[in-house]
Amino acid sequence: MNLLEEFKKNPGFVYRIGTDYYYIGKWICKPCTDEAVTDCHAMYEMCIQAKEQANAALYFQKLRAYSEFALDIPYNPAKILQYQTALVEALSDADIQSLIDQLRHFHDQAS
Repeated sequence: MNLLEEFKKNPGFVYRIGTDYYYIGKWICKPCTDEAVTDCHAMYEMCIQAKEQANAALYFQKLRAYSEFALDIPYNPAKILQYQTALVEALSDADIQSLIDQLRHFHDQAS
């Protein structure tokens, strides 16, 4: 799976990389340090692990909304691609696998 291609075609979402969180999508790539958002992501992950689909869907929608509110105006696609490329190039194999798993869950929830 090509992470950059996936990010370019998906709307913004919150992803966990190690202990850090990022808003990543076709219009955004920046760190997320808002505790309400990171707590929401933790709840989303717990619901997925517990196979509580209804609650996972609720937290999924909240994370999508948080990502929309975090957008920077004006939109700068070159800057976003630069940040995404630097982020992907710095990932460990474990981080890459974690992001692939998170993208799989993203697609499951989005469909």
